[in-house]
Amino acid sequence: MESLYDARDQKNTELKNLGYDYSSTLMYKTLSKYLFRNETLAGFLGHLNGIMVYYVNSVKSIRVFFNYTVPKNYTKIN
Repeated sequence: MESLYDARDQKNTELKNLGYDYSSTLMYKTLSKYLFRNETLAGFLGHLNGIMVYYVNSVKSIRVFFNYTVPKNYTKIN
């Protein structure tokens, strides 16, 4: 929270349908299961998962930047 106003506004907010938490399974859900049979490649793709999650979250911050109806630190966007 950046200010008391943010805390006041978010106190009784109960948002539903915030989307799927893809942070641990992004690569596993989007790539072929055949790629994960190789242990070396599966380990490498596991490392790439964090990078891809970072890229998706950076696109979300760009969406917030161009949406002038929400505060600049808004994090609950799908």
